[in-house]
Amino acid sequence: MKGAIKIILLSFFVFATNALAGQGHFVEKDFKTEWQIFQGERYVPFKGNTDKITTVYLWLEPAKFSGSAFRVKSNEPYTVFINGQLIAHQSTPLDLKIDSIKQLFHAPVLLIGIHQQKIREGGLETLIVSSTPPVQLVHEPRMGFSSFRDFVILGMLILISVLILVAQLNPKLSSDYFSVVKMFFMREGEDSQNHSRITSSINILFYVYCSLMIGYYLMIIFRFLPEHYVVALAFQTDSFGRAMFLWVQLSAVILAIIFFKVILVYCLSIVFGLTEIAGIHIFNWVRLLLVVFGLLTLLLFFYFILHGHNQVLHIFLLKIISWLLVGWMILIILKLSKRMSNTMFHLFSYICATELIPLLITIKVLYN
Repeated sequence: MKGAIKIILLSFFVFATNALAGQGHFVEKDFKTEWQIFQGERYVPFKGNTDKITTVYLWLEPAKFSGSAFRVKSNEPYTVFINGQLIAHQSTPLDLKIDSIKQLFHAPVLLIGIHQQKIREGGLETLIVSSTPPVQLVHEPRMGFSSFRDFVILGMLILISVLILVAQLNPKLSSDYFSVVKMFFMREGEDSQNHSRITSSINILFYVYCSLMIGYYLMIIFRFLPEHYVVALAFQTDSFGRAMFLWVQLSAVILAIIFFKVILVYCLSIVFGLTEIAGIHIFNWVRLLLVVFGLLTLLLFFYFILHGHNQVLHIFLLKIISWLLVGWMILIILKLSKRMSNTMFHLFSYICATELIPLLITIKVLYN
């Protein structure tokens, strides 16, 4: 009978306190640094680079936070336990009044467990919040922000150095790649030699530079995206060395995508009988990436240096990528239609395979 009453009380206070989740609040404590996992026969500190973890634990002393609330927030479904007792299972923010917890669990220290399919350090929040501000409000700068600023500055110096080096190896090719005017030319007969050597060593160096630039652009954007962008969580760090490593890692992934695109275009051009346009397709695609992301990266760099951290703008800069790819599909159709003798049906099928499907995959990865 007592157990049934306790379950009813638990359900009631979860329902009542859940209504507070959207209200204004002041954070009194963040438990992230105190997360633990059960390993072997004991609890050990949780570390972000740990293998797949599904449950984290923390210890709460209710007497220290009377009048406040314990908040759990995540963009993915989660389950909350207190001293082994199931409290709630949901995906929306949850506020549990500390005073109500004290009345239901007569213990000086409570063990709170939070279970998810996979614990993501940047996607789960465990806080003590209050509707009134603390007596003294001390501004604490974001940990590791100065390290990230150093990464942004050094990263830009590296990009400039690499660009100068690559440009000196072949000035004519460099001017063709970064020509905004030629990007919209429907016919570029003078570039035929460049198109036929699309896999040459100098072109590969431009692919490497392109991947470094796009990776740098995304690293800055990921820093300021809201937590529901899951892909951004994998590239969050407060360490300069870690930021450099993640940049190289992300750039390597982008370079692999570029090489895959080159192979895909050549293979499908053979399948559709359009071998004469493969080089033109790749050359103009890389040119578009270099020109557009070059301009966007410069704008983003100066905005960051001027202490611009607006989240809405960074979301907009991320969404530009999808709009860019849509505009690119229209542009490449116009360019290729002037050079091929096959029907428009062949061209449309070819574009769907080489551009439309990759666009949908990109949207799925970046915006979920």
